[in-house]
Amino acid sequence: MKNVLEKAQELAEAVSQSDVYLRMKEKEAEVERDEAASAAVQRMIAKRQRVEELLTKKGMDPAELRAANGEMILAEREMNANGKVMALKTARKEFTDMMDNVNRILRVVITGEIREEDLGQG
Repeated sequence: MKNVLEKAQELAEAVSQSDVYLRMKEKEAEVERDEAASAAVQRMIAKRQRVEELLTKKGMDPAELRAANGEMILAEREMNANGKVMALKTARKEFTDMMDNVNRILRVVITGEIREEDLGQG
C-alpha cells in the first residue's frame, strides 16, 4: 500500500509540474488579473446561479425562467467573446484531456479493459 501511495504522490507531482497544468494555472491567473475577463466570468456565474435557483423553486414561472435563461445565454456569449477567457477554456480542455488519458492508462493497465472510446486516443 505504501508503494501505491508513493507512486500516486509522484504522479500528482508530475501532473502539477506538467506544461499543460502550468499553462492552465497561468491562464487562470490572467483571467483573474484582467478586469473585463473576470467581470464577464462573474456575470455568467451569477446568471447561471439565477437559472438554477428558478429551476428549484416551487411554482416556478416559465416566463421568468425563459428571461433568466436568455440573460444567461447573453452573459455566456459575452464571456466567450473575451480572448483571455477563451484561452483559459482551451487550457482547461487540454488539462482535462491529459487527465482523461492518465485515467485511461490506469484503467487499461489495472483491468486490461480497452473501451471503444479508448481506441485512437492518445
